[in-house]
Amino acid sequence: MDPMDTLQHIENAIDLNLENKILRKLFRKGELSYAFSDLSKAIGPMVDLVFVSAFFGPMGVSVVGYVGPLIMFYELIGTGISSGARNRVSSLIGAGRLEEANQVYSSSVILGTLTSVLMTILTLIFCTGVAQILGAREAEVLLMTKQYLYGYVIGIPFFSMTRILKLYLEMEGQYARANLTSFMTTVIDVAADALVVFVFHGGMFWIGIATSLGYILPFFITLSYFLQRKNGSLFRFSVKYFSKKESLEIIRLGTPPAIVKGSNSLGGVLINNILTAMNVNYLVAVYGVFSQITVFVRSAWYAPSDTMLAFAGVFIGEENRRALKDTLKMSIWHAILLSSGATILLLVLADPLSAVFMKSEDPAALKMCAECVRIACVSLIFHALVFNFSNYLLAVKKIKFSSIYCFLLECGDIVPITLLMVRIFNYRGAFLAKIVHMAIMSLIAFIYIWRFKEARKFSDKMILMPRDFGFTPENEIAIVAESAEDVMNLSRFSIAFALEHGAEQKRAKTLGLIMEEMSGLYLENGFSDGKKHHINARLVAKDDDLIVRLRDDFQSYNITKVYKEEVEKNGSTKDMGLAIVMRMAKEVKYAAAFGANNLIIRM
Repeated sequence: MDPMDTLQHIENAIDLNLENKILRKLFRKGELSYAFSDLSKAIGPMVDLVFVSAFFGPMGVSVVGYVGPLIMFYELIGTGISSGARNRVSSLIGAGRLEEANQVYSSSVILGTLTSVLMTILTLIFCTGVAQILGAREAEVLLMTKQYLYGYVIGIPFFSMTRILKLYLEMEGQYARANLTSFMTTVIDVAADALVVFVFHGGMFWIGIATSLGYILPFFITLSYFLQRKNGSLFRFSVKYFSKKESLEIIRLGTPPAIVKGSNSLGGVLINNILTAMNVNYLVAVYGVFSQITVFVRSAWYAPSDTMLAFAGVFIGEENRRALKDTLKMSIWHAILLSSGATILLLVLADPLSAVFMKSEDPAALKMCAECVRIACVSLIFHALVFNFSNYLLAVKKIKFSSIYCFLLECGDIVPITLLMVRIFNYRGAFLAKIVHMAIMSLIAFIYIWRFKEARKFSDKMILMPRDFGFTPENEIAIVAESAEDVMNLSRFSIAFALEHGAEQKRAKTLGLIMEEMSGLYLENGFSDGKKHHINARLVAKDDDLIVRLRDDFQSYNITKVYKEEVEKNGSTKDMGLAIVMRMAKEVKYAAAFGANNLIIRM
């Protein structure tokens, strides 16, 4: 068959749904991991509060309440640095800039360690003043608060570093280990609390120590992966990789998530004051109940949007417009479906959930709680749109508007709306305000996208990227191989593409030879396990280069590392196919991202 006919045949046969199989598979894995992590984070503090309430009474609950804002502040460190680093490193991996990715890795680890250790030391030194600022001024409460802080802050550096290291586990597709870390954090915390209360009969200091243990041991589980020199990890720590420039960029990119935490804390305080001033029995408690319930269902929108944020960075680095758009659509639809399910669930189960969380025998309190849960849960459907938009602003690095949007989301919009709505609708207004607030935030997102001038169709505007982002259809083509026969066709496909884009016969045949040898490596190391696999081959003509991007869902196989190790050990490699690929290509870069092998071959 003529090469041009081959290319036309392949272009006609491309199935866009087939092309996205790897993406959908990896996206689902990411969603499950993020959802599991978020649920684990929700369970731990809830169990802590149950133990403290049952065995230390109202005073113990007050201590936890006083320390809450400080814990939120501590979380700013891990959240801000991990979010900024994830945003930065994902785009670098997508662009194949692996040395810079290691600069981000090392810089984020050093930055996180220094800031969290400093915060711990300052808290220990000024513990009395900190406790008093938090509101614990009565002598006995002050003593218990200090005891709890002394035990709790020991684990803060480990908590922050686990948060940072977990993002790199997820980037490399090590979801099982990331899930184990989340699981062990909860299990150790609960088990240690039980030992403190039932066996050692300890006080608030030991409750704090129990929480710290829940941070310390999982940290070493996470760290052990990066200490294994044979795991093929992309990320290697080195002090020499520390970069002041990258550290400042991490902080800049992590600003909006930090604003979310700070604004959430401020907004909560202001709304509680608004509700308290109404002097309606149980109103603050009912509002708190819905907040607690939301923590348990928030994975419906957090898991898709957080996964999208991580994936979007890689595709932006690759300049892969189609994959970026598909990822965004997938995230929105998943979040809409899951949030709709959560809404229906709360509408149906409002009464029993109110009885569990309200912990009151007063029928009036339970009735009010169930009514307000049914009102407020209608707002959840908007969360799918709002949080996807909020995270996507980070992905495309619209940091200034993202910071403004995050402040409005957590404080600047919800507080005045709540104040207005309670004056009109009494206590129900506090919950109707959630619907109005999220609807307004969705409208702001819609207007922002609609006003984007770099595209005409709304679906194209959504990705918020300039017209010249990515490659024109004439300079890019992708195909999926899911069988040995498909793999063997990649060579003909590559030759035809090269010839169509002006390459001379010799150069086109060289590319075809590289792809033929890659096909052999795939058949030997990938399809040999007898399972169903997919290879996404994307060819791009850029300037004078021909670029092949290969993404597969096989077991981890880093050909650049294998080649380097064999050459260092034996002076050469016995695998002629591997030698041909490494010697004849202008550049070969490998990265394991989200559980897939990613290879960039430049001719």
